Amino acid sequence: MKKKLLLLLLCITLFFVPATSQSQTDYEKAIILATEASKQLSSGDLRLADSLIKQSVSVYPTVAIYDYAYTLAELSDIEGSNQVMELVRKRVLEFKEKQLIMKIPGRGTFPCNKQYAYFGFLLRSYEVNKIFGDRKLIMNSLELATKVSFVPLASYQDDYYVTMQQLLRIEYLRMQKKYAEAINLINSMPPLRSNESIKSYTVTKAELQIPIFVEMGDFQRATYNVSLLNIDPQLVIAQTSWMFYISAMMYDSKQAMSYYAMLPQSMVQANLNAYYYVLGIIKNNSKNYDEAIHDLQLAISDNAKKNVAAIWLVEKWKTYTALGDAYAGANQYHKAKDNYSIALLSNPGYEPAVTGLAKLEADYSAAKLVDQTAPIITLFEPSPSRGLIVTTASSSVMIKGMASDPSGITKVSINDVEVYTQSSGDFWGEIVLKEGINKVVVSATDAVGNKKQQIFEIEKKFGENNIAEMPVKEGKNYALLIAAQYYTDDNISSLDNPVADAVKLKLILKNNYNYADGNIITLYNPEVNDVKRQLLELSNTIQPEDNLVIFYAGHGIWVEKEKKGYWLLTDSKGKDPKTWLPNKDVLDLIAKLPSRHTLLITDACFSGSVFKTRNFDPTAPVAIQNMNEKISRVAITSGNDTEVPDKSVFMKYLVKALSENKEKYLTAQKMFINQIIEAVMTETKTEPRYGTLELAGHVGGDFIFIKK
Repeated sequence: MKKKLLLLLLCITLFFVPATSQSQTDYEKAIILATEASKQLSSGDLRLADSLIKQSVSVYPTVAIYDYAYTLAELSDIEGSNQVMELVRKRVLEFKEKQLIMKIPGRGTFPCNKQYAYFGFLLRSYEVNKIFGDRKLIMNSLELATKVSFVPLASYQDDYYVTMQQLLRIEYLRMQKKYAEAINLINSMPPLRSNESIKSYTVTKAELQIPIFVEMGDFQRATYNVSLLNIDPQLVIAQTSWMFYISAMMYDSKQAMSYYAMLPQSMVQANLNAYYYVLGIIKNNSKNYDEAIHDLQLAISDNAKKNVAAIWLVEKWKTYTALGDAYAGANQYHKAKDNYSIALLSNPGYEPAVTGLAKLEADYSAAKLVDQTAPIITLFEPSPSRGLIVTTASSSVMIKGMASDPSGITKVSINDVEVYTQSSGDFWGEIVLKEGINKVVVSATDAVGNKKQQIFEIEKKFGENNIAEMPVKEGKNYALLIAAQYYTDDNISSLDNPVADAVKLKLILKNNYNYADGNIITLYNPEVNDVKRQLLELSNTIQPEDNLVIFYAGHGIWVEKEKKGYWLLTDSKGKDPKTWLPNKDVLDLIAKLPSRHTLLITDACFSGSVFKTRNFDPTAPVAIQNMNEKISRVAITSGNDTEVPDKSVFMKYLVKALSENKEKYLTAQKMFINQIIEAVMTETKTEPRYGTLELAGHVGGDFIFIKK
């Protein structure tokens, strides 16, 4: 009812917009529709938002749609974002009038020639893709923007769009490694507009050539060009900034940091992405790898900050490659490999990442040949005192720690029982305690057979058992919500509800269960590589005390011959299994995550195939404290190995269970038994399942929703 009233009021508003001219009226109507679309998108009503933005584009093409496209991209729906931007691009080309009302940066809003406006739309598309897209999307945007011809509104030197198109042409050549052509283009250009004044031709050429020479590795010519900036006294800070960058690339860390100390902190804070990337390079060169990891992660987190010129952002594949270098230097080979892989998912042919992976494999092989050192064992839980004695009242205890070795860890055992060990060396397992003193022997073996033992004691107090009240561990709650709704292949039918279901779950987690907005990651209409990349990125973020919910809604498929299940993402082809995402790959990526508790919720056909081990035991006792202390990897799926309907009854009862929950601590198993399985099976023929993911490191706990 509220939505109908909203649309009625919107229509009334549009009807009574004063009409100075038909174009002006249509322009204002389109702005109102686009603004309302962005508002509805932010509130979670994607269907209404999608309808309103299409109406806006149909009425009149405006740059207001780019706020909508930007928000979609923030939700990781880069496919949907580009569809909207393509819609407005086509609308401009089909526009019958010779002029378009356009908002021009620094000049206001007024009619301008259609081709000029068209470049403005292409420029905004590039900016969105530079921030959120991969190399392919960036290059497509650059190609379109650099080829369009238009007549400037003002003098050549003082026209913002002329300046930006020339910069994009240089950028396009740089990204294709056509350095000589880029230099020739710069040399052939008249002076370009600057924010302060029209610079001399010499300064213009010098400043534009600097990043080209740096990327070529020609630091001598780059430094010479920096010296030419002296002609303009307003460019002292620019000189310092460039010398900071060039010194870092030349491995002169001391000199680089001296230039960094001269930079105004306001400038650094405004461009954290670029400055922290360079700081990370400096720390890598100085072998301060832990500091490098910190700085590079800051550079990544600042990548999508608004009001930063997109053209100056460091490409994400460069930052992830540098992060891979930092982890490699810290002998964290598996994390290094993950970050090189993330870089290659964004830019498959990026040579430094390919080289980094090859060097990593060579270093790893060489380390194994000469490794005669036993692994290092670090215990996280329980935390022993100096006397290596822990006192507890529990009947069992989780042993958690890390075994590290240059050759890699092949096995960790506790009291001669092999326990779950991640490729990174993190391990955990549970032991049962008897009354009195319990000897605990942790043993780790590396890839060449070197072995190390660490012994400590746990004392269980006589006659005492578990504490009833749960001691809540300090940790953050994260959620990754994946919704595949639109499919590019005609052989796969698009769905109606996955994104809306993900939005509902997001709002519940945010409002009811202490999930900070910044810790809820959404992937709407992602491609296969987007899911892989995001799960790999989480391995950089998630800490051992954190909790993670992973939700997937979309198509699933089961191949009986292989006995394998798959997720179908936006770019999957119905007849090409190579384009599907295997459940096993998902579980392998989940296994990399060090979170204390991970809950996988899947609402897809054949989703029960994620289980490789036991189903739940409905008679199992529910002891909240024990469940919280143990590592859990559990899943709830909408069905077994069967098809499920698009309009999900499973989601209906999942949302109902979480929304109406009155308990402070609600376990996933209890929610499933009491509020999901019977209700769903009463209304449908599908059988939802709850189970454990043993291959991903489940030990014995359960995921716990803690109410605000």
